[in-house]
Amino acid sequence: MTCESCIEKDRIISELIKRIEELEQQVRELKSYIWKPKIQTVKPLKLGPPENHEPNNRPIPKHIDETKKLSLKRCPECNGKLSKPIRVRKRYTEDIRQPEPYNTEYHIPYYYCRKCKRQVSPKPADAIPKCRFGIKLMLLTTYLRYGMLMPLNKISNLLKACYGISISEGCIVDSLSRFAEYAGSEFERIKQKVRELAVVNIDETGWRINGRNVWLWDFIGEELALLLIRNSRGKDVLSEVIGDDYNGVVVSDCLYTYRKLACRQQKCWAHVLRRTKSIGNKEGVLLHRRLKRMVELGKSGKFSESHMLKMLDKVLGIKYADYRCTAVINTLRKDREHWFTYVSVPALSSNNNAAEIGLRQSVVMRKITGGNRSEKGARNHEVIMSVMQTWNKEGRDFFEEAYKIVQENLR
Repeated sequence: MTCESCIEKDRIISELIKRIEELEQQVRELKSYIWKPKIQTVKPLKLGPPENHEPNNRPIPKHIDETKKLSLKRCPECNGKLSKPIRVRKRYTEDIRQPEPYNTEYHIPYYYCRKCKRQVSPKPADAIPKCRFGIKLMLLTTYLRYGMLMPLNKISNLLKACYGISISEGCIVDSLSRFAEYAGSEFERIKQKVRELAVVNIDETGWRINGRNVWLWDFIGEELALLLIRNSRGKDVLSEVIGDDYNGVVVSDCLYTYRKLACRQQKCWAHVLRRTKSIGNKEGVLLHRRLKRMVELGKSGKFSESHMLKMLDKVLGIKYADYRCTAVINTLRKDREHWFTYVSVPALSSNNNAAEIGLRQSVVMRKITGGNRSEKGARNHEVIMSVMQTWNKEGRDFFEEAYKIVQENLR
């Protein structure tokens, strides 16, 4: 009995040992599949410039307005007598003068014309008719309003504090209206030039005129920006600006208005990818990865537009349980022909970021002011914003170009 029990115990022990070995082998195999991050010692970032970095000092001013020579007769430490200067070091400072108004008094003689039988007088070449303020002050208020997006009351306070000029908000509005009138011809030139663009980015956003909802449109080219405030968000605005026979490419979002255009189009992938990224569940993550990968393949230049459309069709054929994924698929299906135009047009972008950037300044101003109080104010906004953004794209200085336009209108 004792021998049999010992044999049984030995058998059980041997089976247990064998089982332990099998389990240890399985553990080793599982450990090989487990990813362990490599522990890296993060070195603290070195402050300041990198090693052997060449200094990038501010350039010496081109002209010197004032030279000050310093000297010492006694040592500031021990009050001892000093020798003649051993060396001279030059140091430069750039500062601004205290701004002050520049007032001009015109002596205008009146003459009598025997032929016309009336009095005549010379007109100042650089003075705005029926206005107490000069051209440069007009351009400064315009730049502060539409370039720096400052409210009217802050512009008034700034002019009072810095220049000592008291100017009401109403006078500022009148000054802006005068400049918008002078820049009207430049605005019309920009409007006509939009039809000649090979690629135009278009977008629209909400706007208000005295509490009434309207739409702010922008048409952006490589060196052109046109902003329009219209009551409609429909195709009539597109017909007004680019016409019904436009031969270029329109880059836009998926608003139904653009589907009525007969020209080639490129839809904005950024809008779609933002929608899929916000879904968050497994289906959304998978759809987002597939679409993002397709966009990257389109940018690689290795595939044609027709090949990319075939890839898109495979994604469109997948059924999703999540209604948000289904909504994205329906959007892609409705504009199927316009998602990979950028593959065959090298200068084209896969997104509409240019148009959104073109609206950014106006959107900030809308948050500050709530829009415009009158139709005249809306006209000022679209004219001045279009002109300023176009000049900025063309690399032209606002004050220089605006001064020329005002002087041309005063002749």
